[in-house]
Amino acid sequence: MARSLISALKRLMSMQRWNFLPRIETWTEAENAAYVAHLGYAIAKEMNKDDEFVNHLILRALLQSFTKFEISDIPRHTIESLERIPVEDNKKGTNYYEILRDDAARKIAPLFPRPIGGKLLPYMKAKLKLEDESTAQDIDHIFNYCKRKAALEECLTNGKIYKEAYEKREEEIRRSIKEIPHYEEYEKIAESHREYFITVRNLKYLIRWNRIKRTLESSVLAHTYVVALLAAVYSLYEERMFAPIYGPDIFKEKFHIESVLLSLFHDILESLTGDVISPVKQRINELGTSKEGRPLWDIVEDKQRKVIKETMPPKVKEDVEKKRLLDELSTEKSFSVSSFTKQCDMLALVIECILELENNPAIPEMQTTATNYLEQLKTSEWFSLRQLAQEISMEYGNI
Repeated sequence: MARSLISALKRLMSMQRWNFLPRIETWTEAENAAYVAHLGYAIAKEMNKDDEFVNHLILRALLQSFTKFEISDIPRHTIESLERIPVEDNKKGTNYYEILRDDAARKIAPLFPRPIGGKLLPYMKAKLKLEDESTAQDIDHIFNYCKRKAALEECLTNGKIYKEAYEKREEEIRRSIKEIPHYEEYEKIAESHREYFITVRNLKYLIRWNRIKRTLESSVLAHTYVVALLAAVYSLYEERMFAPIYGPDIFKEKFHIESVLLSLFHDILESLTGDVISPVKQRINELGTSKEGRPLWDIVEDKQRKVIKETMPPKVKEDVEKKRLLDELSTEKSFSVSSFTKQCDMLALVIECILELENNPAIPEMQTTATNYLEQLKTSEWFSLRQLAQEISMEYGNI
């Protein structure tokens, strides 16, 4: 299973959007999904949606992109053409794109742990299906707006140079946004907090392992997607399979949503501080301490926490402070949300190393890092993460 899941993540991290047009800026599907998740979360919070709604919405943003492992990136105007062709057998779906998407979702569900594959399936389908149909529609309205808003921003950037190529696409996206119920409310939130969303978008421009010449570059935003996807999937798996073993106090009501949100926010400060590697942070702290005896890097990050909070939508800021979403991840406290999310972060780094080492094996730093992290993860307190680390070791032992 590990190899199939990693193959799917590799495709999403490398699959280029707008592949049918010239581009000066290229977004991958993973980057787009992470940005859509952030945008959707902010809009939902500003509209006073509860954590259950937010959780459904983020799962929708993270998982629907997974179908592109099967069907690749299909341009919006091609999708609309498929949607307009009459379907002979309505039992299969309301339009051919829905049939295509739903078929891909069914093929992809087995990539995830068997006990939760069926639970994740509805989030990958063309239309979200929940017990509460009204809630499912509201989620899809926000999700569809965020998908189109992100696409429009990508379009506008490339349209500055290739105006003729993107003019018609921009019109199509603007029209499709206006067809979404309540789009004016969503647009008001997005436009009122542009500085904050620019900060999130900037994670796309931060390249990880920037000191190394790589064959498959990955941005901090793409890494965020992988961490959030792992946290979303394996927190559900842990809760479904192992909660009785751990005891009643581990999986409290908010564990799943908090681990996913921590994943989305865990590197957001890097949009302001830059992607400073851990050895350099350690060296900075060795230079001295503040008058209060605090490590120097903590002071740097605290300053940027204040900066980013000032730009956040009010309800997002409130939620971030309540859930401590800007705190440093740590494995110090076993069976904590922070420990679980940190280990998903470590697994995402291992996956990055594997994807690079498959094509470029002569990178000692990546080999050492992947090996060290896998050894740590094999002794994880979390059954599912320990199991996944062991599977990766067996399936990629030659790397």
